[in-house]
Amino acid sequence: MKITSIVLILWIVITNCTYAQGQGNSKYFLANDSTKYREKVFLHLDKSYYNAGEDIWFKVYLLNAASHQWDAIRNVVYVDIVGPDDNIIDFKIIRIEDGIGNGDFALPSDLYGGGYTVRAYTNYMRNFDEAYFFRQQIYISPLKFITKEVGAALVGKGQDKSDVVLEEQMPDLQFFPEGGHLVNDYFNRVGFKILGVDGRSMDVEGVILDETGMQITEFASVHLGMGLFDIKPLEGKKYTANIVHNGKKYSYNLPQGVSDGIVMRVQELRDYYQINIQTSSTKGLKGFGLLGSQRTGTIYNATINQDKSLAVFKVDKKLLVTGIAQFTLVDEKSTAVCERLVFYNDGMASPEIKIIPSSQINSKNGTIQLNVELDSQVEGISKLGANMSISVTDLAASSPREHQADIRTYLLLNSEVKGRIENPGYYFYSENPKRRQFLDLLMMTQGWRQFIVNDMPNTTGDAFEFVKEMGISVEGEVRKFHNPDKPDVATVKLTFQDSNLMGRLSVKSNEDGRFKFLGLDIMEDNKLAFEMVDYERPMKEFAIHLDSIKPAPINSIPKKYSLPEITSFEQFLENPNEREGYDTNFENEMMKLIQLDEVLILTEGRSKKKERDTKRSTSSIYSSVSNTVDFSEIRNQPYPNILAALRARVPGVDVYGGFVTIRGVNSINSERGTTPFFF
Repeated sequence: MKITSIVLILWIVITNCTYAQGQGNSKYFLANDSTKYREKVFLHLDKSYYNAGEDIWFKVYLLNAASHQWDAIRNVVYVDIVGPDDNIIDFKIIRIEDGIGNGDFALPSDLYGGGYTVRAYTNYMRNFDEAYFFRQQIYISPLKFITKEVGAALVGKGQDKSDVVLEEQMPDLQFFPEGGHLVNDYFNRVGFKILGVDGRSMDVEGVILDETGMQITEFASVHLGMGLFDIKPLEGKKYTANIVHNGKKYSYNLPQGVSDGIVMRVQELRDYYQINIQTSSTKGLKGFGLLGSQRTGTIYNATINQDKSLAVFKVDKKLLVTGIAQFTLVDEKSTAVCERLVFYNDGMASPEIKIIPSSQINSKNGTIQLNVELDSQVEGISKLGANMSISVTDLAASSPREHQADIRTYLLLNSEVKGRIENPGYYFYSENPKRRQFLDLLMMTQGWRQFIVNDMPNTTGDAFEFVKEMGISVEGEVRKFHNPDKPDVATVKLTFQDSNLMGRLSVKSNEDGRFKFLGLDIMEDNKLAFEMVDYERPMKEFAIHLDSIKPAPINSIPKKYSLPEITSFEQFLENPNEREGYDTNFENEMMKLIQLDEVLILTEGRSKKKERDTKRSTSSIYSSVSNTVDFSEIRNQPYPNILAALRARVPGVDVYGGFVTIRGVNSINSERGTTPFFF
């Protein structure tokens, strides 16, 4: 029996305390006020690699984005699968109770192979940037009888040939000055990140030159294409970075330096974060303020009251909780001018989870009992409840823990910054002593947002555009029966029933015929019955038009790079050759095939008489199969052989011992030498 690897997700909710210093009314608070409730969704999938025709099983965790705890109220999460051509191939509505839900997708057997994306979100989350939806890429392998490749599948579906990446296309090298801008005549710390034409990080070495070709400094990536260098730009000069990749030279322009700007540098010390602020402006820093925030809200707020060009802030680590913290410098008009993200870890060891099998000897198709134990020194943790999901995955389709994303990496890291994070597990589980240094480098580059203070929700007036749902919503319009294009007014009665209860609700449509039922405690496949009534005109008839529940639109970004992981599954498999046997077995099961040894069948050549007889037979009444026997109906019956299983199952067929008679002894009879042909 092949050894399996077990992926266990266990999330324990612990209440965190938040501290704040001072008050403020800056624009910054509008985007970071914790009273603007937000949600996070995490999906635990049973694996990341599937065959067409398989089921995708998942469990949904819906949490408060600030506390990372679940609410005891009902909710609804929408889950869909987006294909390589940015089309939604399936869509589910998952009912959430106490922050938990579950569901599955039955993949069609004719899917093309390639990279697909599973999205999950609530209706309320649509008020904010789509980048904060849950996303996980999966690979779906096509069955072998589906011969088309994903590239051919996308022809005519909006995939432009210009998306095809040529080998000579430049890698993507980006620069991120700490704080936001390069300031002339000051030493600036600059982070950088480079992605290859395949969209993955790459190692790079290069030099920084000024406009005369003089070398200023060198730089080299240290982790997943990321690195740092210091530079003191001079006013009026331009700088370029030169690299050599695959024998070719590439040049990139650095951001242009500013003469009237602010340098911001953050340093993590033992008990606090030190933020150094220095300005080249003659106006100084009086009236400027430093704001610190986390998902829990504002944790620090201090104002510079003296007319100085240099300021130092110290933020006590006791004010922070584990996760990303954002430090933003605002001017006297409450406009953000510098920003820096850091990741704080309180140093508390995570509870150790032990999975102990009840028996070390496992038999094929046997049952294995697993005991899950939580070992932690945290006081009172034994009294906490836990909601778990376990997936058992073939080792051939597993990957190291450092490459994976789990509920911890998602809630603390992936969900807080935009874009795909490569190998998120590394920043939590690696034993490399430079892990924290590389995590800070990630904050400087991918976490660099350049003053995202206007990341405001979508609202209609003072209300959110998308409401927080307590259940499934049903909307529609009442229309005139004899003129369905025109709206009408009526009382709409809704009756619904599930396995436990029957409900009945009513609401009156508005002048435009619109009506809405919110927060229905039903499943997506429950039956609904509608009745329209006008009590002043009881004999009047109406028509009804229901709105379709549509998934959130996909804001497709033009593909600058071709991603090989979308058309191959190397990154999902530790041993692709080992997986090939698994795929073959699954495909045979999908097609209800039994693999037999090779058989050689001999037949005589076609003569004119044979063709004439064949042509005559095709026009007869017996040109098609008249009876069939499904093997699944007899496979578990104690028949001595296949012929015995046919007895009394097919009209006109009699079996006596090893002899078969079709339509009586004077027709096809094995004793007369006209033996039926079996294969």
